[in-house]
Amino acid sequence: MNEQIDLSQLWNVFKRSFVAMIVLGILGAAAAFFGTKALVAPKYQSSTSMLVNRKQDNNPNMQLNAQQADIQLINTYKDIITRPLVLQAVSDNLTSPQKVVTKKAQKAVYGTRYNALTGVQERYVTKEAQPATYKLRPAKYTNLTEGDIASKVSVSSSQNSQVFTISVRDTNPTRARDIANEIAEVFKEKIATIMSISNVSIVSQALANPDPVAPNLKLYSLIGLFVGVMVAFLWGLVRELTDRTIKDIDFITDDLGLVNLGIVNYVQKMKDMDQAIESKKTDSVDNFVSGGEESYPQRSRRRI
Repeated sequence: MNEQIDLSQLWNVFKRSFVAMIVLGILGAAAAFFGTKALVAPKYQSSTSMLVNRKQDNNPNMQLNAQQADIQLINTYKDIITRPLVLQAVSDNLTSPQKVVTKKAQKAVYGTRYNALTGVQERYVTKEAQPATYKLRPAKYTNLTEGDIASKVSVSSSQNSQVFTISVRDTNPTRARDIANEIAEVFKEKIATIMSISNVSIVSQALANPDPVAPNLKLYSLIGLFVGVMVAFLWGLVRELTDRTIKDIDFITDDLGLVNLGIVNYVQKMKDMDQAIESKKTDSVDNFVSGGEESYPQRSRRRI
């Protein structure tokens, strides 16, 4: 038997399930919000921007062509950044101790003086050369593989722009910043030898962002709210479709085509027959007393 439901039934389902929809909607939103906050680790994003220019001719037409070529080469730069050539070097730099220059080397300073014996200007050292001094900086991270970095990195660019952005998402905002900046430094070093390009500029350094970019708690809460409302509505709809009780006489006469022979009122459930008889006697006495003085039977005045 095919079940059909019209708009009036849907409206009745909505009215009967309205309170349940509100309650389950609030519960669903709260469960999604706190569940996501407790179970899903937040992710932070840091980004650095770079600009790569090749040597350009003084001819304006040649400059325009070179700029268009640089824009088309951004896709090539994206592929290079996400390749092991760059990411493996980034992993090594972040997980290995690094030698850092604490004081730059200084060249020797020379002066000139005239030698009266030879009649020649002689050159002499006024200040000795100073070698650079270094210190060993410990590794920033202990376990950061090339595959881990590749899953965190994305490269994007705007249309008709020579600037592209390297973005890193990580559960630690400081680590996301360090990875992004290290990728920019390694790319700047590697691209000079790969494509003979030396004009590489870091437009902006990556900074640690304390605000997470994922998960979106508002979106998850709205999804939980929608799911709760739909569960309550579907529950009411199923109850409506599976309800086989007869709610009015019109259903018997109009839908089933049967004849209405009468109406049986609701009979209270009794535990046993004695209780039913006692209840019947009580009802009879109440009806007899409620009729007033005229209801009492007349006594015979005849003497015997």
